[in-house]
Amino acid sequence: MAKILILILSGPEDEVRVASGLGLAAVAHDQGAEVRVVFFADGVRVPLELAEHPKLAERLLALRERGIFPVVCKRNLENMGQPVSIEGFDVHYIGQDLVKAAEEGFSIISF
Repeated sequence: MAKILILILSGPEDEVRVASGLGLAAVAHDQGAEVRVVFFADGVRVPLELAEHPKLAERLLALRERGIFPVVCKRNLENMGQPVSIEGFDVHYIGQDLVKAAEEGFSIISF
């Protein structure tokens, strides 16, 4: 079984890139892969701005319906002066998560 970690680095203004990453997560899951999604760097703004990007909100809902619950990097939010709690998202420091995923054999694909 494939193990794929989708790392969303792009901000919400690059909607096509973010939607592509979220779409790949859904397709990979549907084909039996173990999938994780992480919002990192500028990508942490995506969950903050979902009201302005309904297409991305729909893609995230589709992931949740599949049991995939994205993680948002708390450190990046802190560095941007943003709220460190986002309803519907697991927000925490993700450095250790990324290292662990690599150790567990996840392919990390960034968007």
